[in-house]
Formats: sequence, structure tokens, C-alpha cells
Amino acid sequence: MRTNRFPFAVALAATIFIGACAKQADQAADAAIEAGKAPTAGQVAGQRNRADTFLAYEHQVHLRLPGAQVAPRVAAVRDACMAERFGACVVLGEEQGAGEFPQGHLKVRADPKAIGGLVDLAAEGAQIAQRSTTAEDLGDAIHDNSLRQRRLKLQHDKLSELAARPGGKLEDLMMLNERLASLEAELVNAEREAAIQQRRVETNLLTLHFESEVVSVASVIESDTRRAFRSLYGIWDTSFAGLVVIVGAVLPWVAFVVLVWLAARAVKRRVRTAS
Repeated sequence: MRTNRFPFAVALAATIFIGACAKQADQAADAAIEAGKAPTAGQVAGQRNRADTFLAYEHQVHLRLPGAQVAPRVAAVRDACMAERFGACVVLGEEQGAGEFPQGHLKVRADPKAIGGLVDLAAEGAQIAQRSTTAEDLGDAIHDNSLRQRRLKLQHDKLSELAARPGGKLEDLMMLNERLASLEAELVNAEREAAIQQRRVETNLLTLHFESEVVSVASVIESDTRRAFRSLYGIWDTSFAGLVVIVGAVLPWVAFVVLVWLAARAVKRRVRTAS
């Protein structure tokens, strides 16, 4: 009896062990699926430049969530940016579309440390369908602009010295003043461009695209049916309008032919009566 019970006990223990492993595997798979549906924090992080690098980083994030949550989520992220909840942030653009499947787009420029918090707020209960991070190297542009400012300042200083010398002719002074005004305008533009470049290097550009997720196949079929009926109504309306145009164009000619036929018939009757 003991010899017969031993294989049975081994088989029972192996079955329990295999079942436990399978359960753990199912739990791990479910966790992976849930992780795909609900993104974890820090999936999109802001990027800072290292020393002697001048990169302008841009992030694009596409999120899918229920249509009823699109507008509130856009408003929540916008308000968090304007309140600088996660760090320095400026709203550059916002767009929302209504309908059966509403959409929303939000573009902000923020400090790199604020990017992760903004994306996490936007992704609460949503699914990140696509994300990308790109960088544009502004090193050459910044270097060229710096040389341009230095050259303009040197020219401005030399012309200022010439204009300050006594005994100059009035015509020469007027020409120097015009050239100085032109250099000052160029300097202002160069400084403005340098400020924009510096802001692009120190901050990150984030664009959030909010899209409505498809709730069910039945709703899609129903919406397609309604769309088909609306299209059919448009086709009928166009066809009826075309028919009205055709009838309106042909009707005068039909009336003219009828009148000619009646006149010819009356003449024929008179001829017969006279004969």
C-alpha cells in the first residue's frame, strides 16, 4: 500500500506545483496587459542638455481614453501647466473637436522636470498609443548668431565713435545716424533670436494628442448606419435639386412646343372650314 501511495502523492504534488506556476504566469500576463492599458509614471521624461550641447527637445504623445473624458482631461493638463504645478510651463496652443468621437490637442513648453508630471496627469485612466522624442541641434545656429551679435556691436561702437567726433559734416552725421539705427534694429532682432534659441534649449516642447477610444463594435456599426442614412439623405437632396433644375430648364421649351402645336392645329381647322 505504501508503495502504491507514493507515486500518487508525487503526482498530486506535481499537479499542485504546476497549477501554482500557471496561476502566477496568468497573473503576470494580466499585470502586463494592465500595464499596457494604464501607463506607469515616468514613461515620458523631460530631457536636459549636457555641457556644451544645444539640443531642442520635442515630445509627441498620443493618448486614447473615453470620449467623455477628453475635454476634462485637456482642461486638467492645461490648468496644471498654467498653475506651474510640476514646474515652469507655458501653454502654446489648444484645440478641441466635438462629435461622436471628440479629440483634443494641447501644446505646451515646460521645464524638463515638469514633462513627466504633465504626461502622467494626461495618461490617468488612458492608454498611451504612441510617443516619440526628437531633438534639433541648435549649436551651429547659436554660434552663428553669437558671431553676428559680436560683429554688429563692433560696427555700432566704431560708428558711435565717428559720430561723436567734433567737426563732422551734417550730411555725414545724418548717414552715420541712419546706419546706427539700422545696426540697432539688427541687434534687437539678433538678441530676440538668441532669447528664443536659449528658451528652446532650456525647455522641452510637449504636444499631447487626446483621441477617443472605440467603446464597442455595436456603437461603431450604429454610427456607420447613421452616417450612411445621412449620406443617403444628401444624395436624395442633390438628386431632387438636379431634377428641379432639369424640369425648370425643359419646361419653357415644352410650353413653346405645345403652343406651336395648338397654333398649327387651329390653322389647319380654319383651312378645312374654308375649303
